[in-house]
Amino acid sequence: MRKFLFIWIGELISSIGSGMTAFALSVYVYQMTKSVSYVSLITLLAYMPTILLSPLGGILADRYDRRLLMIIGDFCSGLGVVLIFWQIQAGNRGILPIFIGVTISAVFVALMEPAYRATVTDLLKEEEYDKASGMVQLAGNARYLVSPALAGLLLAAADIRLILLIDIGTFFLTVSAVAIVRRTIKKPVKKAGKGIREEMKEGLEVITQKKQVLSVVLLMTCICFLSVLCRHWQAR
Repeated sequence: MRKFLFIWIGELISSIGSGMTAFALSVYVYQMTKSVSYVSLITLLAYMPTILLSPLGGILADRYDRRLLMIIGDFCSGLGVVLIFWQIQAGNRGILPIFIGVTISAVFVALMEPAYRATVTDLLKEEEYDKASGMVQLAGNARYLVSPALAGLLLAAADIRLILLIDIGTFFLTVSAVAIVRRTIKKPVKKAGKGIREEMKEGLEVITQKKQVLSVVLLMTCICFLSVLCRHWQAR
């Protein structure tokens, strides 16, 4: 449990940092453009990769070292934030670099998230799964519950660059935590067998053939859609 807690704390901090950046960017873009459409587009770019790439991320998590995938995902996701910070620091008022940075960050988070969730089964006993699943959900929801309040306080005292720097720091903290844990466990054996295309096809068949799984997928899709819709109307 200690190893999982180490990773979980890092991911919790990273989740809060990412949520602060998302909130601050929405405010920054609206102040710069006065356009609700641009704010909604940023939200779309932040959510869509998760919807489209999560199946691929799940397959990669089954075939390769999950801790290594988490390290790559967190590090590369941080590069998107670095790009945004660099553009703002250089005085570039364009909206395109922000869109690119948000997309880069969201793509690698989408590929990393399944590996993070699947690592529960690697580090814990079966009787600890329920508790760990709740903790994973708590860390994921922290970006919606805690981050906006913290970002609002920081924006009142400083500008968006401080929040971006904090977020960049959380990525390095998370990468370090995962790397330390990875050194203490055995390297997993690469899964052999079917290709990625065949596994994705099988996954789609499970979703379409089992009503319970399809119901869960549709429910989560509706929740994500309503979340984006609420953000759009709040921006208005």
